[in-house]
Amino acid sequence: MQRQDLGERLGKIDSDGIAEWYVNCKVRFDGSHYIAIPHTTNTSRRTKRTEEKISISMQNGKFMLEETTENTPVTPESIAVEEVIVGKEKSPSDSKDKPKIKCTTRKELFDELYEKYLYLKPKERKKAIYADMQPLFKNETDLEMFVEENCSRRWRNIIVRRQRFARKAYNQHFQYFVTFTYSDEKHTEESFRQRLLETLRRLSTRHNWKYMGVWERGKDTDRLHFHCLLYIPDGEMVGEFIQTRDYNKKTGKQKVITQNTFFIDRFGRNEFDDICYSSSEYGNAIGYIMKYMEKQNTKVVYSRGLYEYFRSDIQGKDVLVSVNTIDETDNRLILADDFMCIDEGAFMGKVSEDTIAKMPKST
Repeated sequence: MQRQDLGERLGKIDSDGIAEWYVNCKVRFDGSHYIAIPHTTNTSRRTKRTEEKISISMQNGKFMLEETTENTPVTPESIAVEEVIVGKEKSPSDSKDKPKIKCTTRKELFDELYEKYLYLKPKERKKAIYADMQPLFKNETDLEMFVEENCSRRWRNIIVRRQRFARKAYNQHFQYFVTFTYSDEKHTEESFRQRLLETLRRLSTRHNWKYMGVWERGKDTDRLHFHCLLYIPDGEMVGEFIQTRDYNKKTGKQKVITQNTFFIDRFGRNEFDDICYSSSEYGNAIGYIMKYMEKQNTKVVYSRGLYEYFRSDIQGKDVLVSVNTIDETDNRLILADDFMCIDEGAFMGKVSEDTIAKMPKST
């Protein structure tokens, strides 16, 4: 939507090109400013692409494309190697020599290879995927376009996930950056994952805790960790904080860490670090967790009720700058630090933690 059209729909435009009103905006905080996205209507429908199924086999360490005909369609059952041909039963040696056939799509295979080469540098990863998938394409142009398109798709997905994580984190006022470390004396890895998340969910439901974090494996020890941001309301703490001394392998020195007795008894080692919402350490904690979303492609664990935006009508006088894309279809409004929050014409008050709590939310 053009800015002129937006202004005509919502109100008059002043000499600086700012409309008098912007209705039902999505508002978020980026760590320094409040940013509003004006409401627009998208009438286009997203078309679902159907992926062509292919039959592949592994021969001499390389993927090979198996020829199929209309009379012999590729099905999951075709994966099985042990089969009986009419009039002749295969010998064990024949079954052993025949390669297994896999039914998949090129996109699914690309994602498998992307995970396999995740720890390589981007250029090396792309080169390795290119080499593995080369036998599945008839010409180099199609292969190159396919790899470029899907590498861009994976990178866009990571960016969107990181943006969502940061926006939700800045909407909360987390007090702690916490690391829980797997102890083989108390759990298996599977029980550690299940019990820790179950405990956090119960604390969220019963004591209104909020958390968001990722699983990670240590580079040197391969030991499982859970890094998270944690909010604990006043009077809802469980256990007690104690100071303990621990050896830091990176620095080769002893350090004092803060642990919670509730989690020590149930899971073993944990480390609580205070973070201040208004300082740079808050952004550093967010960035530390986000890096594992790309390095180890781990999923983010969220507690319920964490929102990405809150909704508000915006007065034109509260807009400091209007930032547009080249085609002016994706406006961003940078707002004053004390802008007025308005819900369906009702003035709720100047922006603050208490005022935002009253506004409708959008995930």
